[in-house]
Amino acid sequence: MEKLTGRHYMVSALKRQYADRIPTTVLIGPYCSKLTNYTVREILKDAKKSAEAHLAFYDRFQPDSVIVYNDIFLEVEAMGCELDFPEDNISHPKSTLLKDQSQLVSLKVPDPKKDGRLPYFLELCDRVSAGVNKTAAVGLGHSGPWNLAMHLRGAEQLLIECITEPEFVHELMKFTTEVVRTVGDAVIEAGFLPSLGEAFASCSLISPEIYRDFIGPCHRELCEYFRSKKAPMTLHICGYIDPIMEHVIDTGITFISLDAPSSLKKMVEQSNGKLTIMGNVPTSLFATGTREEMEKAITDCIETAAEGSGYILASGCEIPLNSTEDRVEHFFRYAHDSGREFTSRLGEKENID
Repeated sequence: MEKLTGRHYMVSALKRQYADRIPTTVLIGPYCSKLTNYTVREILKDAKKSAEAHLAFYDRFQPDSVIVYNDIFLEVEAMGCELDFPEDNISHPKSTLLKDQSQLVSLKVPDPKKDGRLPYFLELCDRVSAGVNKTAAVGLGHSGPWNLAMHLRGAEQLLIECITEPEFVHELMKFTTEVVRTVGDAVIEAGFLPSLGEAFASCSLISPEIYRDFIGPCHRELCEYFRSKKAPMTLHICGYIDPIMEHVIDTGITFISLDAPSSLKKMVEQSNGKLTIMGNVPTSLFATGTREEMEKAITDCIETAAEGSGYILASGCEIPLNSTEDRVEHFFRYAHDSGREFTSRLGEKENID
């Protein structure tokens, strides 16, 4: 019998088919630098070093998918925003690029093949993909239109303008949607699928009305665009999205990465078999959780979502920079054991039925 690889497990979830265990991964984030002698700054600036760090994580923990870490300010930097790069922390803008509304007309959609570090990101994805050599799936993330709008304008200012100057926000979202489309085209050309990260699109920050009026239509447009290219779009929204789940599902996505504050049970019920769902294990457990807490979280996720087969067990978001090797290792070991036990029980039940 052919030995199943991580790629097989991930594909089984996408096809809503059972394998001998539940597919398992984490959103690696900058934690991978801790498995090398490189600083976070180094992996954010050097594709070769970053690929080495990602592959060190893969060699150490054997996730079914290597989800490539992407600096969330990559695209706005390519538009001209200056960033600070702390030695051992994530980057951040020195100031907002779009200080005045009138500057919007002068912003240019960046060229992924030459502007800023976008070429670095595509090179990184290629290096990681070559390194795992099809034994694992390779996932990635790039900023969604709302994230880009927030980075360009600033969170507080943009939220105010949703109320006071909605037409400007629509124009800004039209521009950022074009940026996402352009970056997504480059991702597809490189052999990957577009996957949008929207850290600021949860109800931890916005109202359901903001998602419905400003964000959802852009997600729907992008979903339709990428589907026309036979490259289905995936979506990750950090934080709590229970009040907008219906709107998110209505965009037409077929894959969502769900953060821990959101209800996995509600997403399973509302999606009604339309989505492959990944995630929901609290990220804090990888840094400070007990073994018992981690095991309970894994068991709860499996019992809630795995029966429909379209579920990937994973961290709800990027694991923290201060995650510990023993906790990450225990996550994978317990997840694999529990995932095998669950599918075995399910098979026995089907045989009885």
